[in-house]
Amino acid sequence: MHVPRYVDDHYPLIVTIHLDNIPASVPKDHPAFWCARQMAQIHNTIIRALNAAWNQAVLVQPDTQEAADFLLFNQMLFNTLNHHHHVEDDYMFPAIEKLLGQPGAMEDNTKGHNSFAEGLTIFQKYVFITKPAEYNGSTLRHIIESFAPNLIQHLHDEIPTLASLHTVDGKELTKIWKHAEHMATKDNSLYTDAPWTLGCQDKSFTIDGEKCGFPDVPWVIEAVIRNWHAKKHAGAWKFCPSDLSGKRRLLPTS
Repeated sequence: MHVPRYVDDHYPLIVTIHLDNIPASVPKDHPAFWCARQMAQIHNTIIRALNAAWNQAVLVQPDTQEAADFLLFNQMLFNTLNHHHHVEDDYMFPAIEKLLGQPGAMEDNTKGHNSFAEGLTIFQKYVFITKPAEYNGSTLRHIIESFAPNLIQHLHDEIPTLASLHTVDGKELTKIWKHAEHMATKDNSLYTDAPWTLGCQDKSFTIDGEKCGFPDVPWVIEAVIRNWHAKKHAGAWKFCPSDLSGKRRLLPTS
């Protein structure tokens, strides 16, 4: 029996924030758990996009409009991941260390970024410099494989670290998160970042059994993005792991 494969199948998604490791005395509504769940959803957005890139790389033919569109999809993947880590390294992790009163407490997470930096730089150069006529799917897939295992491990490892912040003042932690969120999204484009993000969601997905309402955007704004802004680069969003309503896409069968 043939089992359908989805565009977002390959590297594992984050399905838990590891609440089983938290003492029973900790209130389940502590903001640390909300932050961990939000981060898990951001990381799953990146993992889904990476899986979509890996799965579809060898299906795209060189010297086509599809190649140009697929390169744009991958440029958005790099931009999102790179900006995400800059916000963490430049603001969020130092702010958390200050809140903890423990310089270097988030050092393992920062070092985790270094574990895949070289491969990610090669990925960046390939997707931004390669012309559609020069595109080679096997080459791109090999580049992804050179850094993805370390990246995926890092994205998973960061979640229990955030959940463990239940020891700090919840209001102060929420302030840090909200400011980091503002830094991450304030320059986002409605024509690129917004449709790419919508197309990398799975509205049926759960973390610890809870549906993931991410991103937190009013439905009317999502509708405008889908029906207006997304049209400018519609070819690129066809490579997203889901449609722009968050429904997973199946890989074409051979």
